Amino acid sequence: MDDKSSLIGNPPGTYLETLPHPDGSDRAIEKAILMEHRFAFFFWMKWANRLRDSLAPNYSPPTLVTIDWHRDLAPPSDTLKEELLKLDPSDLSGAAKYVWENFEQTNDGHIRCATWLNIVGDIILLKNSAGEMQDTVSDHQGNEHNIYEFREFDRFQDFMLSRNDQHLFFDIDLDYFVHGKGFQSYSDDFRRYSDDEIKAVVNCNLPAFQHMLPRTKGITIAQEPGYCGGIRNSCQILEVVHNQLFDG
Repeated sequence: MDDKSSLIGNPPGTYLETLPHPDGSDRAIEKAILMEHRFAFFFWMKWANRLRDSLAPNYSPPTLVTIDWHRDLAPPSDTLKEELLKLDPSDLSGAAKYVWENFEQTNDGHIRCATWLNIVGDIILLKNSAGEMQDTVSDHQGNEHNIYEFREFDRFQDFMLSRNDQHLFFDIDLDYFVHGKGFQSYSDDFRRYSDDEIKAVVNCNLPAFQHMLPRTKGITIAQEPGYCGGIRNSCQILEVVHNQLFDG
């Protein structure tokens, strides 16, 4: 039996649900919760397939807006690039298995893999590491993808308002909301953001969100408890973020 036309199940450690769109319209949107960030690639591929089918022949890949403590922009190796080109976009089960077996377990290479396959277009990153940066990379067809990185929310917001993206994927790694960053060890002042600090960044009433949300076609949220100081911190952050986007 050919299983390429449909997915038997979502990748392990992920949870997908359909909710009222946070832009306040009568639309619905899919939100994927991921224990490990690299599985966002699977959902971006799934949603890109859907967009391509609905918008052809005028399809262009959606911009990825991502909030993350880390840059998560490690480039794929030449070997990985060749293997990615062999993936069948319609075989989501195969893609999920490939991500699990071959993507870096440090969860920092999925974005550049998605740009290599032209699943996403430009990248806009709000981060807590390093300063403001800009770069351009090419995919396997020679299309250019611009990468914009911001450390300051106000700069990120001003930039978002200057753009005219038609379609977006919105991605959040919950470890953004952590002070005193670490992995297996943490600084003395390590703590998660307060609820008010989280709400100052994720707020549907902010101009950046008013601009982004009507264009957003899918939302991925990575829990990454290993980078949040444990599952309790991750879940507490998730509750605030989820309520900010979907409560009412």
